[in-house]
Amino acid sequence: MDSGRDMRHRDPLTTPVLRLLRQDGRASYTRIAETLGISRKRVTEIVQRAVDTHEVVFTVSVSPDLLGLQRFGYVQLRMDGPVGPARAGLIAMPETTFVADITGDAPLDAEIRVGPDPHLRHTLERIRALPHVSDIRTHVYESIEINLYSPLRTGRTGMSLDRTDRAIVRHLQRDGRATYAELGESVGVSASAARLRLRRLVAADALKVVGVPARHADSDVPTLGVGIRTRGALDPAVQLVRSLEPEFLAIAIGEYELIATLRAQRVADLVPLVDRLVSSPEVATLRTWTNLRMLKEEYGRGELLSVKHEVPAVSAAAGSE
Repeated sequence: MDSGRDMRHRDPLTTPVLRLLRQDGRASYTRIAETLGISRKRVTEIVQRAVDTHEVVFTVSVSPDLLGLQRFGYVQLRMDGPVGPARAGLIAMPETTFVADITGDAPLDAEIRVGPDPHLRHTLERIRALPHVSDIRTHVYESIEINLYSPLRTGRTGMSLDRTDRAIVRHLQRDGRATYAELGESVGVSASAARLRLRRLVAADALKVVGVPARHADSDVPTLGVGIRTRGALDPAVQLVRSLEPEFLAIAIGEYELIATLRAQRVADLVPLVDRLVSSPEVATLRTWTNLRMLKEEYGRGELLSVKHEVPAVSAAAGSE
């Protein structure tokens, strides 16, 4: 194991620092230091170490509304031959935002985001046609309730990004913590104009800058997929899962009514979370799978030239301020 990834040398405050940066990838080190009661220098050292050891990547996610995405789904693939070709095919598909090797009778899973019908049907047909796929287990998301790494869909129309906004987004995709001066210089506006544009985009839920765990190289931080069939009204079960602080939670149509991703710092820490679900009267049945290896995790990084809607709050005039 790389010495930089050795947990014995990991600062114990790395977890709370990175948790705050998952919520806001551009949170100031001073604010994080004040929240945790530590020095700004220590926060800086923790974040720099996490970046240097590829534990976290700072990037930007774009609202599904801006990308013209209307339907989301989740699939698990059963295989009757080598997994490699289907794995590569899933990763290459622009419709997949998440792909992982998982445990269980279906060794691959993926989240898909698509535009208007029949885009979903055509995407599922392409997945079924991947080499050695014998069957797919499909769920359509009625709504995504929690996603730490992506703006949620609001359904608002009339939104767009102009050329300068798109250039800012592309720069943030490469470096989510770029300074306003760096952003302004890269797109040809002042630092204050870049700051105004970014703040308006974030306030409009058009963008979310996040510190995403680089989990393809992060085997010490397991995540657990959970599929739930509920008993009785759905809302109490949703609140139950929310109380476990999941990374992801969706209301689904299919075999499961709720699909969630639970995270912990150790495998042992996942056990009480599962125990709580199993013992809760809101849960009728529960199925879990471990995400062995995250192969793709790119939320809202689609081609911005496809953006067709317009947000009045973010106008080209902002660049002249």
